[in-house]
Amino acid sequence: MNIEDLVSEIKNMYTEFEYDQLLVEYVFTLQGSYNFFVKYQRNAESIDSELSNKPIRNTVRKMGEKFHQNIESNKKFNYVRIQINKDATYQEEYLWDTVREKQDLLDYAKVFYRWLNERMMSMIFEYEKDNNLVPTQYDADGDLEYLSSWDSGVFTFRINEKDDLEHTVVLTKDGKERVLDLPLKDYFIAGILEHHKITNTELANEWKPWNTLLLKSLHYDIPYDKREEFVRYM
Repeated sequence: MNIEDLVSEIKNMYTEFEYDQLLVEYVFTLQGSYNFFVKYQRNAESIDSELSNKPIRNTVRKMGEKFHQNIESNKKFNYVRIQINKDATYQEEYLWDTVREKQDLLDYAKVFYRWLNERMMSMIFEYEKDNNLVPTQYDADGDLEYLSSWDSGVFTFRINEKDDLEHTVVLTKDGKERVLDLPLKDYFIAGILEHHKITNTELANEWKPWNTLLLKSLHYDIPYDKREEFVRYM
């Protein structure tokens, strides 16, 4: 990205208050989303800007591209600080905040079950549709409509001694259970194995050791305040 263009557009846009320096900050998550802040600094006082960056968003987003380009290198960063002076000179700083990294890992791990549940619902529908296991009907307009083939499910994932993933899928419809021989997508397997690795290593002080994850699904999103009712690590 061209940092000079970013500095120029910020300086031209952020004129709410008089300042000695404009302080620009990017705070990234591990997934690459970010918060963007601009502060006016003058006489040891700091005022947060309330302007939306929408008019210059295309340029602001370039820093996100730089984040992804460097995330696997020794130039990776999750915090950017740019100080812009009144004469348009500037200083930039790129840092990797390990405390923020660990907090991001923990925050994501706590809601990993949501991704798990969403992906399982999608894979079940795709697999059953391809194998003619989804009941159908025609709606009032004569269009084919797919009905739900299950009301609830229990998904069990176990990482064995060889670090391979074993799984069972039990679906219930109208009180009747059936086992679905569902093949898992490669990206899905990789996601669970990565979750297992992170929670048992980097987050070992915050997370009890486990090798089996049991998820009870009601065929819709699981609220965070219901997590303990539907997700078990063993």
